[in-house]
Amino acid sequence: MSSTPPTSLIAPRTWTRDNRSEFFISTDPALLSVAAVKAAFEQDFVYWSQKSFPEDVLWQMLHGSMSFGVYRWTESPAPEKTDSRSPRPENTEQIGLARMVTDGATFAYLSDVYVLPEYQGNGLGRWLIDCVAEIFSKENMPYLRRIILLTDDQRMQDFYQKIIGAKVVGHEERKDMDRTLVFMCARPNATP
Repeated sequence: MSSTPPTSLIAPRTWTRDNRSEFFISTDPALLSVAAVKAAFEQDFVYWSQKSFPEDVLWQMLHGSMSFGVYRWTESPAPEKTDSRSPRPENTEQIGLARMVTDGATFAYLSDVYVLPEYQGNGLGRWLIDCVAEIFSKENMPYLRRIILLTDDQRMQDFYQKIIGAKVVGHEERKDMDRTLVFMCARPNATP
């Protein structure tokens, strides 16, 4: 056994709906856009974020976690090359994110889940959490003890319960945000 743990035990992965879709999801850190995340965090719909993170802090936050980016192709390849397009920062635009703060084996904290408002309604949020659930499943992480998250929206509580089996385990009144957050926990490997 090595004395230094690897930085990531999970290889980057990319999901596509079909080869004609304008959207894809990837955990490839090379695709992450600090500028796109900064712009999203400065919008009101990302109510939980501190609005003034410096770019180096955002970079560390994105690369110190397992980040699932939601992307839109910005250039279309020629029809005969549809199967061969390769995602690169210069031919994609980041339009969403989910971060898993994790040790890659036993624990994960789901944070910063969003899809830009202009792209909502395309099933991208559900698809994003399905991709997260796939990676953090019993089959892929047999020793995962729990996934935790925070939300304030009853609709999202129902959503996370349905997709990852999360249950409300506590509450926190946040006067600074004028909200009450609920702590949710999923135990993917718990015996029923």
